[in-house]
Parts: sequence; structure tokens; C-alpha cells
Amino acid sequence: MLSKGKNSSFAKQTSPSSVQISLAILSILVIFIHAETVCNGTELSVENDAEVGLLTEKPCTKVYGNIVIRNLHSSKRMPNYWTVEELYGSLIIENTTNLGDSVNLQNLRAIHADAFPAIVVRGNQGLKLAIGARLGLVSTKHSITYYFADNWPAYMTESQHYTLFMASEKRRPIFLTHNHFLTKQCDEWYYSLWTFVFAILCFVAAVALIGISIYGRRDEKKKIL
Repeated sequence: MLSKGKNSSFAKQTSPSSVQISLAILSILVIFIHAETVCNGTELSVENDAEVGLLTEKPCTKVYGNIVIRNLHSSKRMPNYWTVEELYGSLIIENTTNLGDSVNLQNLRAIHADAFPAIVVRGNQGLKLAIGARLGLVSTKHSITYYFADNWPAYMTESQHYTLFMASEKRRPIFLTHNHFLTKQCDEWYYSLWTFVFAILCFVAAVALIGISIYGRRDEKKKIL
């Protein structure tokens, strides 16, 4: 059994004021964790390598306006896109080289585009666009949902293409893709020569096998006789 002194001390520890203070602190923490940071698309847009250092350092969760990334030719880390969850505009990446996975949008959940396709990726080399499976809604008023052209090598995995397809608000989203493969003229005479040599070897081998089979049967007949 607890004594009266202990009961009174326990009651003081759990007084209404301490409970209210605890709830207030908890509510502040919840609001802080789930707080939205609204940004403009220009704060996350860059037109050249020199502007990378001018990108906002705010943990943007909701972005209004197009995010335009173009004319970058370095592999600088850009962690500014990791926190973006909703984009009210288009994502446009053009004319970049060796950007790698610097544009990381793993937490992106929705794209609400207007005048342009939701995602435009054009004229990039060495780009690995990171879009996660959390993307669940993509809408645009443009007739083309996604526009991909002149990118090399593969800038997106098949699973990411599937994610884009399933996330589209349109039942039959339009993918406009145009990718060029690097080719070079081969020395036709070189391959023709090896083809001729291989054909001769096959002919000789075929003749030898036929001769062995014929003479083998004659020897068997002589033994029988």
C-alpha cells in the first residue's frame, strides 16, 4: 500500500499543468515534422553551372511553377530536390552532361502540370533521373504527358517508366520518345572476309563428315562379307 505522503507527491507530479505542457510540446513537434515548405519553381531552377550555388537551401515540399534545369555540364551534388513532394508545374531537364543522379526526386508524390508536358527530358547525356515509386498522380492539360528526346544512355529504368504510366491521370498517357543510338560505319570487307573463311571451314567440315560416313559404311560391309 502507498502512504499518503507518496500519494500526494505522485499527484503533484501528474498535475494538470505538467500534462498541458507535455501536450503542447508534443503538438509543436508534430506541427514541425509535418510542416509544409512552399517554394517557387524559380528557386529550384538553374540555367547554367554558375547558378547551382544559388539554389535555395529550404527543404521545399510544395513547389509552384516549373522546375527548369538546363545547360549543366558537371556532376555537382544538388540535394535540393530530395524533399519535394508536390509540383504544381512541369519538370524540364534539357542539355545537360554528366549530371548523374543529382536530380533526386524520390519523395515526389504528385505533378500537376499546365501548359507543358508533366516531364520534359531532352538532349541529356549521362543523366540518371531518380523518380521513386511514391509518385502516384501526374496530370497535365497538354496533349503529351511525357516528352523524352535525344537522351543517351538510358536515363530511366523500366520500373520508373511503369511508375509514370500508372501515375498518369489519363487512362492512356502519351509518351513522346525519340532516342538516338550511337553508331559508326564498319569495315564491310573485314566482316565479309571472315564470313567467307567461316563458310569455307563449314564446307570442308561437311565434306569430311560425309566422306567419313561413306567409307565407314564400306568397311562395315567388307567385314560382313
